[in-house]
Amino acid sequence: MDPPVPGPGQTLVEVRAAGLNPAELIARSGGFGLPAPAIIGFEFAGTVAAIGDDVTGVEVGARVAGWPDSFSQGSYAEFTLSSNYTTIPDGVTFEDAAATVIGADNAARGLALLRPSPGETIVITGASGALGGAAVQFARLQGLTVIGICGRSSLEYVESLGATAVEYGDHLADRVRAVAPGPIDAALDTAGKGLVSTLIELRGGAGRVVTLADPAAAARGVTFSAGHPGNRDSRPVREALERIAAGEWRTRIGRTFPLHQAAEAHRMLEAGHTGGKLLLIP
Repeated sequence: MDPPVPGPGQTLVEVRAAGLNPAELIARSGGFGLPAPAIIGFEFAGTVAAIGDDVTGVEVGARVAGWPDSFSQGSYAEFTLSSNYTTIPDGVTFEDAAATVIGADNAARGLALLRPSPGETIVITGASGALGGAAVQFARLQGLTVIGICGRSSLEYVESLGATAVEYGDHLADRVRAVAPGPIDAALDTAGKGLVSTLIELRGGAGRVVTLADPAAAARGVTFSAGHPGNRDSRPVREALERIAAGEWRTRIGRTFPLHQAAEAHRMLEAGHTGGKLLLIP
């Protein structure tokens, strides 16, 4: 099949790596109502193969990372169309770039909703994932004390990001308070899994609690923010990529799969415990 043709403002990108995300499980199961057949995949890294009219600031051959323009013509493919991307700095691999797009964008948006100030203490759930790890690193760059909630196998990794790591489990709120230097000023949920109740307990209410993963929490007064085409911002992605190039930012890739093993990759994503970001390599 021939590659799609870029329209005005679009680039045709040859995909070199595509990140896997929980939202793609929902899309695959019909949750987004996409017309069949649909090519899913919501983030990519690759090279510009062609440009449409009115495209400026990028040339054929440039390395870029970003979002496909269509939910149904996504990044699980050899080529995709995009008008929202950033260039990849020298020294950053396609794999690291693809693992960064959605995590950096959503983490920066979630933190901005909390209006943090330097010196405050924030709790971040899912701290070892691509989204939670980005949130930990952005929060540390903003001068926050971070308590990162994660599984036992990820404690050392979360500590390496600059957070105080606390393992999931019983009496979580008490164990967080035991390591906090003072009151919990804000909380960001990147994991879902019913953890918002603990964050509300730690905060003494729903104020300054934001979830990026639990839509049902809105009924309890917690701010829920989902990524969508209207709020995607390539600037935090570019900042994270520049910091990767400078050795100041960590990504964690669990496993890569060839494109024809997308079904196996989805099975691993559904099962959890991936040990890092899962990627498809066309």
